[in-house]
This record gives sequence, C-alpha cells and structure tokens, in this order.
Amino acid sequence: MLSICETQCVTRPNASASSESVLKLLLSLGVFSGLIAMAFLHIGAWMVLPFAGLELVLVVLAFVVVLRHSGDYEKITFVEDHIEIEQSVLGKIKHVRFQRYWTRITLREGENGKTSLWIGSHNQEVEFGRDTMDDAQREALASHLKRTLLKTR
Repeated sequence: MLSICETQCVTRPNASASSESVLKLLLSLGVFSGLIAMAFLHIGAWMVLPFAGLELVLVVLAFVVVLRHSGDYEKITFVEDHIEIEQSVLGKIKHVRFQRYWTRITLREGENGKTSLWIGSHNQEVEFGRDTMDDAQREALASHLKRTLLKTR
C-alpha cells in the first residue's frame, strides 16, 4: 500500500487479515484437516495423519512470518531543507537524513527484471519500497519525488 502526499510518503505491506481472523482460519483449517486425516486413519491409511500435521505446522509458520512483518513500514518526510527516511522492519527502526538540495532519486533495473528505487546523497543511498511496492508504484513514487524536489530547488 502506498500513500502519497506533499510532505510525507508512507508504504506498508498489504496486511488485510487481522490476527483474530488468521487464528479463526487456522483453527478451522486444523479441524477440517484433522477430520479428513481421522477418516483416512479409520480406513487404515495411517500415514495421512502425520502429513496432515506437517501441513498444518507449515501453514502456521507461514502465517507467523506474515504477521510478524505486518507492522513494517517505510516513510519519507520532507522537513524544511532535509529529507528524512524512516524504515521499520520487525520493530527495528532505521533513520537516514539527506540534505534536500543534494538528494538524488534513481530507478535501477535489477538482475531479476525488478525495478528498485534508490534515494541518496554524497555516497550514501537507501533502497525504498523493496518489499512494499510493485514496479509501477515505485516508478510513480520516483516521478512524484523528483517533481517535489524540483519545486524546492
């Protein structure tokens, strides 16, 4: 998800499910999978039960990873003559500050064909929106940031 305004740009991962809804989903999946595994156990196919349990454990682990990253965000703030970038991953916050006049916005094509957005100045660069935006959103944001920087120069 991308939010653009004149003084601040914020990106967050798309976290449409709440912890409560994920818990309900996992509980219903466990009950449903358990009933099917018990039915196969009843007819003599006992090997279905451990695989059903393994499947459920892997699905739970996948949702744990997704929920841990649901609070991640990246934020660009224009403050007077500076640009502040704040990146939060798993609760660890990284702050970077660039002088507005010297800031460069660049789009680079990666080896995998994916575009990456870099913001930097004086041999220091930060990649922005790597996990929270698609290529079209990165291009739109780069264009918006360049226009905003040109207004102030």
